[in-house]
Amino acid sequence: MATTSTLPASRTESDRRIRANGRVVYRGAANGIRPDPQEKVSNWAEAFRIVPEIGAVPGPWRNDVGPYLIEPMDALSPDDPCEHVVIIKPSQSGGSAVGENWLGFIMHRAPGPTMYVGPTVQAAIDWYQEKLEPTINATPVLSPARGGTVAPKRSRSGEGSTTKRVRFAGGFLLLSGANSAATLRQHSIRYMVRDDRSAWTDNADGEGDPKDLSDARLKTFRVFGLAKVLDVSSPKLKGADIDADYELGDKRRYYMACKRCGDLTDFVWEDIQKSDAAPFRCHLICPSCGMVHYEGDKADMISVASGACWIPTAPDADGEVPPKTIARGDIDAWRHRHTGRFIKSYAITGEFNIFERWDNLAQREKDAGDDPEKLQPFQNSDLGRGYEPKGEGPGWELLAARKNSEWSRGTMPAGVLYTTLTADVQADGLYWAILGWGPGKRTWHIDHGFLAGSTDVAFEGAWPKLDLIADRGISFGGIRIAPDLIGVDSGYNAEAVYSWVKRRHNALAFKGIEGWSKLPIGRAETPEVRKHGTSAGKARRHGMKVWLVGTYGLKAALMNFLARLPKEGDGGLPTGYQQFPGDTEEEYFRHLVSEFVATVEEKGEIKRVWQRKGPNHWLDCNIYAWALTYYANLWAWTEAQWEDRARELTEMARDVQPDIFGGPTGSVATALPATTTIEDTAADAAPAKQVRTGKSDDGLDALARLNR
Repeated sequence: MATTSTLPASRTESDRRIRANGRVVYRGAANGIRPDPQEKVSNWAEAFRIVPEIGAVPGPWRNDVGPYLIEPMDALSPDDPCEHVVIIKPSQSGGSAVGENWLGFIMHRAPGPTMYVGPTVQAAIDWYQEKLEPTINATPVLSPARGGTVAPKRSRSGEGSTTKRVRFAGGFLLLSGANSAATLRQHSIRYMVRDDRSAWTDNADGEGDPKDLSDARLKTFRVFGLAKVLDVSSPKLKGADIDADYELGDKRRYYMACKRCGDLTDFVWEDIQKSDAAPFRCHLICPSCGMVHYEGDKADMISVASGACWIPTAPDADGEVPPKTIARGDIDAWRHRHTGRFIKSYAITGEFNIFERWDNLAQREKDAGDDPEKLQPFQNSDLGRGYEPKGEGPGWELLAARKNSEWSRGTMPAGVLYTTLTADVQADGLYWAILGWGPGKRTWHIDHGFLAGSTDVAFEGAWPKLDLIADRGISFGGIRIAPDLIGVDSGYNAEAVYSWVKRRHNALAFKGIEGWSKLPIGRAETPEVRKHGTSAGKARRHGMKVWLVGTYGLKAALMNFLARLPKEGDGGLPTGYQQFPGDTEEEYFRHLVSEFVATVEEKGEIKRVWQRKGPNHWLDCNIYAWALTYYANLWAWTEAQWEDRARELTEMARDVQPDIFGGPTGSVATALPATTTIEDTAADAAPAKQVRTGKSDDGLDALARLNR
């Protein structure tokens, strides 16, 4: 009788596991050698992406809403040989959605190690929580709750997503910050999104340019031609940061189509015709046929169906560039020409931004007026252009020619409603300047000087002399007015500066910092630390505060203001007009225009920096004085606040004793600039009086903020 042998149950189970493991290895190997799908990012977005309810246009993604976003998305597709895509854009124009769609495509179709770099780590986390995470949750193929490719968050397991690492099938997304060198290390990255580049720091934790640090993460995948990078940001300065990267690329511009003749034109803001006041009735005129296009025609002018498209505008090998207007029949030749540049760079502008209205732009341009500090945000955030600051002030001779012989140093002319005293510390003494301020950022250079003496020891050398300057104040009618705020540079002999500043309730210590992205006055540092006990080395809770001053932007604004002359016709004064007393020294004017903007190359990157051409101490005093006005929030004052300050000054002047003829010796302050001056009738050494206006943001309010 035949018998059959059977395998032990343990052997059967072992074979089953081997076969199962083999299938896993087979599938993994197959996925590893399988090429990326031949699918365009724009097609994926229209097929799968769901815009969450918090979006401007919630629901399924539609390419026809922002047709100018299609080509930049497709340049990021796996089958496009382009490795680097650059987008400069206005705010709220859809440019960041290109990155969101690309990341969704990566997570679903072409997984790999990915990194998003924001200005700071916290900014990157905020972006994910406010933008990308809602998109992931709303898109079924990505949503963890619907079985999508993105892993859910798990608090006790390393397999799920975390705050700074989003895991998905076949890859991950790291959230990094340009301010943190640690988040830009130790990772090999295939895909990278670098967002809001213009807000990046120049140096990450002292380890170098964060752009260079992030580029190093792509090295391995670049060798095999697999890396892709998207840089997207509103530009800040012409020829700097992301605007420089745009210039290195093929400089694509979006040509809009005429609804009558079909010719394409590269319209700019200056081409828009408008009224002088609202309603502006903005419109564009076709250069070919004269057809007028209004806001309601914009959607048709930018649609793919009308022929609108991106045209590379960089010169080719022969130096040829496309014309401003291209005939319909010549479009393909210009669109597909080879420029020899391998970076695809796109300029989304306010003129064709579908999420912006021309009349709104016209109103913001009118509101900005001639103030460079308002014009730059209009150029950057509204038009998507890099701003070109004035690189050099006028010649000192031109400034000296504007001296007012009817006004002497040390006296406060009519129109001045706020005063500041600032000092620049040197080894052999202190340079100081008193400036007066009025509505419209108008500035009076009231007095200046140099106090000889050592500055390394507190309360010795030149420091008692600075006390005399602060206590003497400025002559106003029959009284003397004390400076509202005092600022002292702490970049040299800092301990002596701290000691002097602590003794005065309205004094601040400053430290200038370079960089075009720095605020006029930013956060405060606490340099003093505890020296004893368990808290040794930690900052003192109520220690000295040093306020950081962004000098680059303030210098650019000042150079612009220095060059301005009175308006013709009505005799009005422009925003930021600078006025000088008749006895201002030549050296003071030389200091004011002692710096200029130079274009330098550092590690292959073009940068714009301020360089000196002579002594600049009184220029520094002016920059710190401007920082004080921002600290006091002076340029947010209402007309009523200026009037309150004028009324308070007038009342103070009227409180003085009458002269021998029985008439008052006081003066009347005004919120408007005047040509008359206040004569210095009281040269006594009585202590200056502090102005106090209850409703205005004066020096005491500044002190309250300092204490907080």
